[in-house]
Amino acid sequence: MASLSVKCGARVAFFALIITQCFFLAAYPAEYKDNSIWYVLAGTFAPAVIVWCCRIASKAKLRHLICVWVSYILALITSIAVVFGVVGDRIDREKLLGPNTLKMVLCITPLLLLLLLHTADDWETDEHRELVSKLSFHMAIDLFDVVDMIDIVLEGYEHNLGIPKAFGIAMIALACLTLLLSTFQLAENKLARGDAKIRFRTAVLRNIVEIVLVNLPFLVIRAVVFLQIWKR
Repeated sequence: MASLSVKCGARVAFFALIITQCFFLAAYPAEYKDNSIWYVLAGTFAPAVIVWCCRIASKAKLRHLICVWVSYILALITSIAVVFGVVGDRIDREKLLGPNTLKMVLCITPLLLLLLLHTADDWETDEHRELVSKLSFHMAIDLFDVVDMIDIVLEGYEHNLGIPKAFGIAMIALACLTLLLSTFQLAENKLARGDAKIRFRTAVLRNIVEIVLVNLPFLVIRAVVFLQIWKR
């Protein structure tokens, strides 16, 4: 009974948070540019919500929820790209839809991951419980890194730190790539017949891409940003 309550609570919280994040992200370009964008951007989250509802209406196994996460990440990347492409450095800290609200809304993403993993019907098996704990830890750290990357860009806008626009664009691109890699982090786990096995080649490829295309460029960009701030 307790496990059923946890699962039902996780599902209610997941639905509430994904809708909240969807509406807030869609509101930014609507507030700063054009109201019609709200409907288009909010609609990008519809596939993730619909797929998730269909899955939990039947037998939502952990391996079936990967497609929900993929749909959600694609919608989130689209929203981030539109927000920074349309609004950019015009985000006003004096407004409700300012940089602090945007950071809080993006911090919902790690919570959605944790809740999604706990909405599966088979997550309480020994194999899957261990996998969920491992994924929750490693993926949540990576997702908070995404918020950190975007926070650097927002700080540059807010305090006029003189960070070159190209570096801001590169940081947002790295954040989006990190989000995309999170889908491979789920997909590298082969879930079948109650067992959890790693797809070795997928895991190795993901780690190489993450180190070469995300971690190293992020380190270089942070160093350049630090020097830029230090010179001021």
